[in-house]
Amino acid sequence: MEKHLFVIDDSKIVLKTITGYLEGSNYKVHAFDNAEEALDKMENVSPHIIILDYFMPNMNGDTFMIKVSERLLHFHDWRVFLLSSHDFTQEEKMSMLTLGITQVFKKPIDKEALLKAIEEES
Repeated sequence: MEKHLFVIDDSKIVLKTITGYLEGSNYKVHAFDNAEEALDKMENVSPHIIILDYFMPNMNGDTFMIKVSERLLHFHDWRVFLLSSHDFTQEEKMSMLTLGITQVFKKPIDKEALLKAIEEES
């Protein structure tokens, strides 16, 4: 079964960097520069992992996670890795966990840590 990985970030540089990290991986990588496109794609493709920028125009990470839960009627076994240059408090991180966010990665992204987290979910 082919596994899908979504990368959602409004920065073209971040999209290119992360998709470059994943070349040769076991995932079919889908890159989106806005969360709305990713939500639309999720109607037909169920990602195993979502790498999500927190601060984006039009929809932040919290709103994206709420919209995912509203729009998808059946359970999906996915992991969501959040990206942000912001230092979140422990309280904010706990709140994110309740929305289904699995891990938080600080920008600039540590390539080895991200790849290790992805490998652990494979």
